Amino acid sequence: MKGDAEASPLPAEVAAGLAEVASGFAHEVGGPITLAELLEVLGWAVPANSEATDGTFPQPLTYQVTLAGGRPYAGGRPSRVPELNDAVFVDAGEWQTALAERLSAVSGVPVTPQRFAEALLRVLRSGCVPLADVQGADIGGLTAEVPEKRIPGPRPGDVLAIPAREGGHHLALVLTRNRFGTALGLFEGRSPYGRLGPDLRARARRHPVYTEESQIKNGTWAVVGHDESLLALFPADPPIYHRPDAWPGIVDTGEFGAAETAEGSLRFIDADEAREVGLQDGTYRSTHVASFLQKVLDDGGVSRS
Repeated sequence: MKGDAEASPLPAEVAAGLAEVASGFAHEVGGPITLAELLEVLGWAVPANSEATDGTFPQPLTYQVTLAGGRPYAGGRPSRVPELNDAVFVDAGEWQTALAERLSAVSGVPVTPQRFAEALLRVLRSGCVPLADVQGADIGGLTAEVPEKRIPGPRPGDVLAIPAREGGHHLALVLTRNRFGTALGLFEGRSPYGRLGPDLRARARRHPVYTEESQIKNGTWAVVGHDESLLALFPADPPIYHRPDAWPGIVDTGEFGAAETAEGSLRFIDADEAREVGLQDGTYRSTHVASFLQKVLDDGGVSRS
């Protein structure tokens, strides 16, 4: 496979396109991109679902880099990638897809992560992509890291990418696991590459939802990050809701309904909150089966306030 990658000429437009990605990064953050930052961007925008790839690409795809003489490379600067909006990732995804399609067309088989890394190394070594911290010719090796598949239980602060029917991903934050299930904080909009960019951080939905973990355990919902600072956007003990007269003569659930936390406290809600969570129109569910929640999100459901 390595011979095929080395023998196939890389289209000049692909190298130029990745140079444009670097230029777009510099324009957004006000300075040239480092090798570590470029690989981080490319890793998030890897064409994992392209028919030109072999289906084993994780997202994000990470790389080990060695410099000339076998010296290990380590980016010593704080990453500015979290500051980016999605445009840079969209461009990176398009050019990497073109690269994967070219490699697959030459060999007649889908591209593996390591073969993709070998081709990407050739682009970097050509010097077409300006880097802030190293010269392309000084990059000695690039190895794709594809860990064995493991799906640990979710932790509070885990960011989940939920595949969307129309493409991209719905994003959710694991808040807590308690007697009601697994609570998720949801974000408005979709992310093309399943990352929580700065444009989505301000779009936290007011009311979390409860679900179960089958789609996490089978790998459908991927854990794409961990940021415990985001927990402050949502209630620490998300409630479930009960309609009025849920238990006549036993528990008073108020005129419009009541909210119950996992630790057992109950509070009456007003008409606005009852409308927001779906008690008034009958759409509220205390817990969603994960596959159904994915469909509800695709259909634009779950409270948006």
